[in-house]
Amino acid sequence: MIVEIITTGTELLLGEISNRNARWLASCLNRYGFTVAYITTVGDNPARLREAFRIALNRADLVITSGGLGSTLGDITKKAGADVLKLPYVRFPEESMRLRKYYELLNRRFILPLDRQSWFTSGAILFPNEVGSASGCIVEKNGKFLVHLPGPPYEMQVMMEKHVMPWMIQKFGDQGSIQSVILSIEHMSKAEIEVKIGDLLKSQSNPTIALLARPGYIAVRITAREINESEALQKAQNLAEIIKGRLPISEFSPETGMISKLHRALLERKMTVSAAESCTGGLIGKLLTDLPGSSAYFKGSAVTYWNEAKEQVLSVKSDTLDRYTAVSAETALEMAEGSRALYHSDIAVSTTGYAGPGPGERGESPGLVYIGISGQQGSYVHEEHFLGSRQSVRYGAADKALYYILKYLQMLEK
Repeated sequence: MIVEIITTGTELLLGEISNRNARWLASCLNRYGFTVAYITTVGDNPARLREAFRIALNRADLVITSGGLGSTLGDITKKAGADVLKLPYVRFPEESMRLRKYYELLNRRFILPLDRQSWFTSGAILFPNEVGSASGCIVEKNGKFLVHLPGPPYEMQVMMEKHVMPWMIQKFGDQGSIQSVILSIEHMSKAEIEVKIGDLLKSQSNPTIALLARPGYIAVRITAREINESEALQKAQNLAEIIKGRLPISEFSPETGMISKLHRALLERKMTVSAAESCTGGLIGKLLTDLPGSSAYFKGSAVTYWNEAKEQVLSVKSDTLDRYTAVSAETALEMAEGSRALYHSDIAVSTTGYAGPGPGERGESPGLVYIGISGQQGSYVHEEHFLGSRQSVRYGAADKALYYILKYLQMLEK
């Protein structure tokens, strides 16, 4: 079954918000074996929206939309769908009554524009919105299916998981399973990797292989489809083993849940961590606090961009900065040790480097980063060379810093 996702809203085309719904829907659908062949984004323009629906219904079996189900004049998704299907657009009295009760519970006056949410294509099957006002729906004509979901991400996700996906599985049956294995390759470009596995790329069918540029590394994604999860995963792993024989695979891979592993490890060991950041500018602190419960182990991060800050906040010696410069193994070491002393943490990590785009003080290539780590087992420094843009270098360095904390924790167990 071929699926197309259509996300609506001019704010997406203006770049005002990121398209989180398309990403989440694609992941959800693929997890259940549904093939997402197209993703389209269209603004709040009736003619363009109708054209997008015509194209999608011509090339896909199932079209899923998000957005445009609300009560304003700009909420036009359901009407455009009815027009394209050439079906009546009608008011559902029972839905109007539900909306009145919903707003009454919220102590809000039910004004006429709110009733626009009770209009649907004739014959539509409605999906309840358990965390918002606008119901979703599915409409079928000539073997084609059009699903409308709300735009707010949480509302869309709850409706999809609790109502739409069970309906799809019951209606269309088991679609099999799509599973992926991701390998991480550092210090190689996509072109260099292609030289090593070019024959596999040319002959791919199932599994497929994709080379994805990530901050500080290249992800090689192997994706297989089979009748069940275990067989799909085994097929992907078999090809992964062949690729491992040709490429230098790194243990470092944020895409395989590295941050979650670090989160669990710190909580289980009841250990604390801190950071000292120069080139990453606070990204380590941001990543460490992304998961709830991080206050149990994260003490703080000192963002010390200027040399004076490194000296005054982290007690980095002026002689070290003069002799070796701010971007050096020696400075990274003292930054990590200074952070550990400042925050009284069990483990501290530091970053200092040249994010680019220009070279360093002594002509060093952009992408050179030193990552220091300090704890009860001693202090160490790792020299890294990241490829890509300034943003890629900074995010790559922050991710790699978390990796070295995790490796340090694992070392403590030996």
